[in-house]
Order: sequence, then C-alpha cells, then structure tokens
Amino acid sequence: MKDLIIVGAGGYAKSVLDSYDYTNFRMVGFLDDIKPVGAEHQGYKVLGNDISDVDQPSHYVYFIAIGNNAKRKLWYDQLKTAGLSLINVIDRTALVSHSATIGEGCFIGKLAILNHGSSVENNCVINTRALVEHGCIIHNHVNISTNATLNGDVVAEEGCFVGSSSVVNGQLTIGAWSLVGSGAVVLHDIYPKTTVVGVPAKEISSTRQKYNAL
Repeated sequence: MKDLIIVGAGGYAKSVLDSYDYTNFRMVGFLDDIKPVGAEHQGYKVLGNDISDVDQPSHYVYFIAIGNNAKRKLWYDQLKTAGLSLINVIDRTALVSHSATIGEGCFIGKLAILNHGSSVENNCVINTRALVEHGCIIHNHVNISTNATLNGDVVAEEGCFVGSSSVVNGQLTIGAWSLVGSGAVVLHDIYPKTTVVGVPAKEISSTRQKYNAL
C-alpha cells in the first residue's frame, strides 16, 4: 500500500477522499499553499505549503485536488519536474469504456461516463455525472464539470473549463483556456481564451476567468 498526499485542502478534496482507492493507497495528509501547516481538513492534517515541506517526497504518491485549471497545472508541473508520481482517482461508480484511455493525475467522478474511444490526457477533472462521448479528446488540465455533456468527437483543448449541465454538440473544438458557462448549449467551435454562456452559447469575454486563471 502506498502513502498518498493530496494537494489542495478544499471542497474538491472531499470528493477525492470519497472516491480514491483506499485498498491500494493510504491517505496521510495534504499540501495546501493557503492553509497553515497543521490545520485539519476532513480529519487529515496539512503537512506543508509546498513540496519542499515534505520529508523524502519520493516516498509518496500525489493527487492534485484543485479546481482552478491554471493553478492545478502549476502544481502538476512542479511535481513532474521533481520526478514524483501522480495517481488517478476513478470513482467505483464511473463507467469507463475498455477502449477509453486516461493519462495520469485525473479525477473521474461519481457516475461519470467515458465512452468508446474517448481519450483523457493528464491532470484532468471529469466530474460527477459528466458524459464524455465516443471519440472525444480531452487534452491536459481540462475540467469537465458536473453533469456536462460532450457529444461525439469533441476536442477539449488544454486548460478549458466546461461548466455544469452545459452541452457541447458533436465534432466541435473547445479552444485552449476557454470557459463554457453553466447550462450553455455550444453549437460552434470556441476560440481559445474565450468565455461563452447561454442558449445558444455566445461569447461574452476573451479574458481568463476564475477557473482557468491564477
């Protein structure tokens, strides 16, 4: 059994604690760059604010429980540069096709679906009840929020955020570091670093929002 450190001691960490494979990993504590060392979250202590606070960090495996895509990427890059291992957290109720592929450091939440031939790269969030249909490609650091639907062959480029209960029509591309608002219905490709909302989805901003900005 390997000892697990979760990066990020917030709400997302609660879902991770509910879904991680406790038969193979033993949770030992958190890293969090906001909460003080020694603070408790869900019965576990914050061990440090940075990887340098961990004694013999290579003795642990890690999972990054941070919803903000840009901040999650910073931690991912830091851990990979240090040569450390990240695990996937796949809830036992998730439905993952035998032909789907998942990289490392990914969260697949309760009742999420990855259908035939879908591909999820690294450090991604596929949250509760999200549907990723056949042939979709989810690039690094993407967050597909609760109950969102990506129809067949959608490409979600690096760092984009797809809000709760939104629907993306098939064969579209969601540009890098863009944001799809909750409940939006996307009928056309989305440019990088663009925010769209509504039914049908329309652009309202080309600046980064809270889920993909530092």
